[in-house]
Amino acid sequence: MPRYFFNIRDGHDVDEDEEGIELPDLEAAKAEALATVEELRDELADAGNIELEIADETGRRLLTVPFFRGGRRR
Repeated sequence: MPRYFFNIRDGHDVDEDEEGIELPDLEAAKAEALATVEELRDELADAGNIELEIADETGRRLLTVPFFRGGRRR
């Protein structure tokens, strides 16, 4: 099963996920990312322009999920 890494990027800096999670496919990784964003959104409301980046085992960025769309924050 492939391992996916969920890095938090704030425009300049990256907080890298060093452990990752084994998931069946990219769709499962996307669902995990969306759930994580929903869970952390309130905690990171003042952090600026941040994204959750999904990377594969080689470090290649596969998908990026923004915490806030269009500058509006909930």
